[in-house]
Amino acid sequence: MLTFLQRAKPLSLVLFLSVLLFNSIGLSAQEAEEGIKITTAHTNYQDNFGKSVAVSGNYSIIGAWTDDERGPEAGAAYIYFRADEKTDHWILKERLMASDGEAFNNFGGKVAIEGDYAYVTAQGNDDFAGAVYVFNRRAGGDDAWGEVQKITAPDKSSGDYFGTSITVNNGRIAVGAYGEDDKGRSAGAVYTYKLEGDQWNFESKIHDQEGGANDRFGSSVVMDENTLIVGASRDNKAGSIVIFEKKEAGWNQTLKIFSSDGKAKDRFGCSLALAGGYLAVGADGTEGFMGAVYIFEKNLGGTNNWGEVKKIQPMDAGTDDRFGKTIAMSGAYLLVGSEGHEMGMGATYLFRKGKEGEHQWGLANKMNAMDGSPRDLFGSSVAMSGEDIFIGAYQSNRKGGAYVFRAEDKSIFASKDD
Repeated sequence: MLTFLQRAKPLSLVLFLSVLLFNSIGLSAQEAEEGIKITTAHTNYQDNFGKSVAVSGNYSIIGAWTDDERGPEAGAAYIYFRADEKTDHWILKERLMASDGEAFNNFGGKVAIEGDYAYVTAQGNDDFAGAVYVFNRRAGGDDAWGEVQKITAPDKSSGDYFGTSITVNNGRIAVGAYGEDDKGRSAGAVYTYKLEGDQWNFESKIHDQEGGANDRFGSSVVMDENTLIVGASRDNKAGSIVIFEKKEAGWNQTLKIFSSDGKAKDRFGCSLALAGGYLAVGADGTEGFMGAVYIFEKNLGGTNNWGEVKKIQPMDAGTDDRFGKTIAMSGAYLLVGSEGHEMGMGATYLFRKGKEGEHQWGLANKMNAMDGSPRDLFGSSVAMSGEDIFIGAYQSNRKGGAYVFRAEDKSIFASKDD
């Protein structure tokens, strides 16, 4: 069986690469190296492969939330592996599906990976109550990923959309359910779980103290050891983020932030990323869905305060680009997807802290798919670990694809600094 991997270099560099497809543990496996496009022989028309991506060390996971094997839009996810960081060869190791997968579950809508665990959300499960499936790298044997747990909200209800968002940090996960309605219809909630032994146990349910109907609290989540940040993309119509600090008694709400220039339909808080004391907040509805990303710094303006540092928009941004709908951070780098750029062909921008001075985030690179075409939605999902970059384009060839890059500073052009 033959497949093709297509080289996808930043901007105008174009090179094609084809490789033989070989079998591994009974599955078709593809090699992938830096700057190439990953596809799989398993995907069919409108599977949306690349709807979600995540990477951690030598493992990555790609979601295809409308895969039809278990029924229409039941969903699937794919685990990739590389044996050595120096080789940059990513090999398909496992195709994951929910043990009880059914039509319209949308398994693979969001994915996460850390250590020996991978997480796949299925927000359509059980009449859109939602679920998260946990897989372990050794559950099916040595380096054979197997399902070990299905997590649902302890008070689940249809239409909660548990699994709207997910974040993982060192033995703890937080899951957004933006349709939860304790504080009003679609006010939203976030649930946290902690790994104890080999089970993820429910820890807490979190609301915005000032939350109300249609806030969609839980649209996005991100956390580190002691801080949990939640996006509410429709709060006050413009969107907000709410910050919690970990205390012995649980998560305490300490701060609520609106953008400095927020307007209705900005969707501030639609995406979040956190690294090194800096927080990036996406607002993809800004200025006619041109989009923007706001950078905040911890302790700027006071202890435990998060002060706004910069608003970022690329110079070539246009209406309906949706810049900031997806973001990721790693070290000094900020990665921003812009799925609507150039009639939906899409683009992804890489910014680096300090490039244009202290506390500044200058544009280091702009990445495009070399085989891109309108409506591919390149940048509809993004992930970064170290210098490894994964970018999803779930409408590429109407089946989907994911692209792998390394962080490179090409110094293309300046970004707008508002």
